[in-house]
This record gives sequence, C-alpha cells and structure tokens, in this order.
Amino acid sequence: MQRKRVFISSVKAEFATERQLLFDYLASDVLLSKFFEPFIFENIPALNAKPSQVFLKEVENCDIYLGLFGKSYGFEDSKGVSPTEREYDLAAKLHKTRLIYIKKVAKRDKKEATLIDKIEKNIIAFRIDGRRENYKCGSIAVR
Repeated sequence: MQRKRVFISSVKAEFATERQLLFDYLASDVLLSKFFEPFIFENIPALNAKPSQVFLKEVENCDIYLGLFGKSYGFEDSKGVSPTEREYDLAAKLHKTRLIYIKKVAKRDKKEATLIDKIEKNIIAFRIDGRRENYKCGSIAVR
C-alpha cells in the first residue's frame, strides 16, 4: 500500500511549532507513518530551484492538503498573492482532499480574512481556539 502524501501549508512564521508537531507526529507514529508521508517546506535541503516551483510541485504530488490559517496572510509575491493562497488554489483546482483548520484570533489581516471566506465557500473548515494546550498531537486533541 502506497502512503498518502500530506502537504502541510501555512504561514511558516505563525505556525512553526504546529507545522513541526504535525510533521513529527505523522512521520514518527508507528501506525500513522505506515499510511501518511508528511511534507513541510522547511525540511527540504537546499535546491537549485525557485521556492514557488518546489512548493507547487509538492502540492501537485500530494494526496492531502492540510492548511492552517490564522491572523497573518504572509509574504506576497509580485502579484500580491501569498504562497499559502497559491498552494490552496492549486489543491482546489486539482481536487485534492483539503483539510482546513482556522485559528480563532482577535484580528486577522484583511487578505487572510478574504482567503478564509473563499475557502469556507467551498469546503467545511474546522475552527481551533489557538490555546497551546489544545495542540496535543499525540492524542489528536485539537478541541
């Protein structure tokens, strides 16, 4: 049985801890590691390629897109679009399974709010309250 590739997407700076927790959990759990192969951008070696080429290729190759969304829209390219939005759009276009988790925050960047509205028009997203104690991957307690 071939493992399902899971692309973990978010603004890296905002979700650095959560991204690594998810990666480590999926990669090291005895049962889950037999079924899932996680990917996070920060774990790839130096390459002679544009970052956008790498992450979009990984989205194409994944089976599951797992998106974490919070307050920050993140870096914008020359067209004013973040890598996270490009990743989501490609996953949607390719009809990938999309698992979306939205962190409850007091104030969100305007572009991030617009992106979340776009996402919620197409799929059901799970809202998380963002308290650190609710990120217990070992027991899958997202609450």
